[in-house]
Amino acid sequence: MAYNSHMTNNDIMPTFAVQPAAWDNFDSYGCDWSINISHAYKICSIWQEMNHAQGDMMIWRVTPGGEPIRWVRVYADETIDAADPALELLV
Repeated sequence: MAYNSHMTNNDIMPTFAVQPAAWDNFDSYGCDWSINISHAYKICSIWQEMNHAQGDMMIWRVTPGGEPIRWVRVYADETIDAADPALELLV
């Protein structure tokens, strides 16, 4: 399924998606979309602060063709600094 089939803002299409790693398969409707890797890490942090993650999180990279790729696993006990410029190296 192409990720832009249900997105409406074509100016800033998300290229990353975040969801609990326990979900295993990519869920384009259940995940949270992000426009960059820093934003994805921030979403992971929010999930963990709210205790909704219940474990590790998975950041998916979504190709321009809409194919999801497992990109980064964020462990439940990992400290996340979404402002770290080193995150841009993961792109």
